[in-house]
Amino acid sequence: MDMLTLLSLTSPFLQLIDAEARGVAGDELVVVLTEVDSALWDVRAVDERVLSELRRHYPGAEDL
Repeated sequence: MDMLTLLSLTSPFLQLIDAEARGVAGDELVVVLTEVDSALWDVRAVDERVLSELRRHYPGAEDL
């Protein structure tokens, strides 16, 4: 799902700090989003295409 769709599922008054969201396919963990503050996210994904798409949309993203 794209970021706008994800955001549309939440309240506009929602702010996440020190949060973690996990995405699964069946029983397999496939993506983990960890949010430290409103400007810093750590994304781990099984599928490299997910990371490539994020890099395309966020050119300032850095590999850790």
